[in-house]
Amino acid sequence: MVRARLAAAENASWCALVCGGGRFGPRAWTSPRRTPEFYPDAVTLTADATTADVLPLIDASAGCSVKDSFATLELPGFSVLFEATWIACGPGVPEAGWERTTRHGFPVDDAVAVLARGEDVVVAHRGEGVVGLSNFAGPAASWPGAVAAVAAAFPGVPVVGYEHGAALDIALAHGAEPLGPLRVWVR
Repeated sequence: MVRARLAAAENASWCALVCGGGRFGPRAWTSPRRTPEFYPDAVTLTADATTADVLPLIDASAGCSVKDSFATLELPGFSVLFEATWIACGPGVPEAGWERTTRHGFPVDDAVAVLARGEDVVVAHRGEGVVGLSNFAGPAASWPGAVAAVAAAFPGVPVVGYEHGAALDIALAHGAEPLGPLRVWVR
């Protein structure tokens, strides 16, 4: 459960960075204004978060989304967009050719590395105690190399993330450890 909380906190921190701010409360990160496409308007940080920790603090109109990091919320008027699994990854299998890049439009700073090998890409974001792997784009065979590239970008820090569907199957087939469920809700 501790690693799942760290993964959720890292993910919320990543969302705050991409979305340009927001507010961290004791049980949720929330954005008072609508976030960019594919980013939630809120991320729960604890399993005991409630709708009161989220809905009053966001624009909950149509199109709003909430990352329920522990799959514990019931959100009236929302439907489940997808269910996923937090994962611990690594260490991966090093592959030549992964390099830091500034392409792809992600913010890059001391806590963020965008890594690419040809058309394959993955984003690494260092949170508190973990590094998050996200936005992986590439064939299944590239997953171990992407994990190794993230681990190399932030040595000695556990790699976490979340996946669902076929991407989860790929991660688990390459040694990722499931940490717990999450849901993304949309209105």
